[in-house]
Amino acid sequence: MIGAAVVAAYLLVSLAIGFLFKSKADTLKGFLVANREIGEWLLAFTFGATYFSSVVIVVGGAWAFLWGSSSLLIPVFNVALGAFLTFVLVGRKINELSQKYDALTVPELFAKIYNDTNLQKILGLVTAIGLTLYAATVISGASAMVGSVFGLDMATAAILIASIMALYVAAGGMYSVVWTDALQGIIMAIGIFILAMLALNRAGGVAALEAARPAAPVNMGLILDLALLTSIAVWGLPQLINRFYTAKGPNVVRRAAVIATAFAMVVTYGSFLSGLAGSLVLGQVEPLKVVPLLSQELMGPVGAALFSAAVLAAAMSTADSISLTVGSAIAYDMFGIRSTKVLRALSFASMLAAALIAVATLTLPKELAGAVTAVFKTGWTLAAGAFLVPVLATVFQKGSKEAVLASSAVGATVALVYGVGRAVKAPLPFYELSFAITIFLSALAFLVVYALRR
Repeated sequence: MIGAAVVAAYLLVSLAIGFLFKSKADTLKGFLVANREIGEWLLAFTFGATYFSSVVIVVGGAWAFLWGSSSLLIPVFNVALGAFLTFVLVGRKINELSQKYDALTVPELFAKIYNDTNLQKILGLVTAIGLTLYAATVISGASAMVGSVFGLDMATAAILIASIMALYVAAGGMYSVVWTDALQGIIMAIGIFILAMLALNRAGGVAALEAARPAAPVNMGLILDLALLTSIAVWGLPQLINRFYTAKGPNVVRRAAVIATAFAMVVTYGSFLSGLAGSLVLGQVEPLKVVPLLSQELMGPVGAALFSAAVLAAAMSTADSISLTVGSAIAYDMFGIRSTKVLRALSFASMLAAALIAVATLTLPKELAGAVTAVFKTGWTLAAGAFLVPVLATVFQKGSKEAVLASSAVGATVALVYGVGRAVKAPLPFYELSFAITIFLSALAFLVVYALRR
């Protein structure tokens, strides 16, 4: 009962925020970039909440449980590269360029810089495909949490949670996303911080973590690839890059860098340290259950309910951003529609489509469902592979339309090949370095085509 009340209250507040900002989102600029009036605190929290989904909380804790202290390379990269350098290296310049070219989406910025509207359509298509796949994965995780709290089957829970997110995003656009993300980020940070402190205290302090032994063989190649995937991938994810469009100016981005870095330290280190402590507190359990079991063991019914809300907030803050980005990619980038009514409708529809895809997967035989889910998880890599190199090239003002297209096509293709290969268990080489290889080949394609064009 306590858990249901906490989660229900949280969902109702999210809806209320969406409709509160409906009138401010009636223009294209209001709906897509919140009229470029977001300050440093909101920018930092909306970025951090979108960056860190429920994956970092639950799966990050599982990685720490599996690989011990070696896994701490991942939060180091998350904080230094995924948070701080994203703001310093990419964020300020992207904010300047978006205002200079009056671009409202990431594909539109490329189209205006390279003077080619077809580039906007192609990158819009990549965005829609990659992020819809990723959204299906996120919704599956959120529906499992909501289903367990309310006693619903996963299909019903998926439609419920997707409908709520779709409503508040469609109502308030980027305003809804920014303000609900700020709320979600606060809930996430508090929940994870409290759990980490309680877990460390029960385990005997930070020094006691030296006794934590890996539950599985440590593969440093895989850990490095995951560290890169969960950090520099951020430089190429449209739903995160677009956050910098909303800032009032480059100075706001600069000041927000410190706040976002602090947020990242709390969330990612809190999750991994909880996982490490869990191996001492809980003993041998299923890795993915370490963090949920810790919350039940250490926080009591009320605390566990609040922590459930934190995990749900982490999932929703990622999924709602994807909904807005996919809706704008289809309507604004691919078809050139400039109607806020259509943007609202497609943002709503994109979230429900992702939920229906997730639900359809649940009906498949277990082995096939696992294969399909493996493909869904490539959505993050596909989008990052397609955009990371072009974004960096654009930030440093080095590139050409052809080089951007080549690197984007190669990055997306390699990511998809590895994703499908993993799903069908094909004997492809270097699975543990798949993301690093994806970015390397994308960069190589860019350099070759750029050199040839010169």
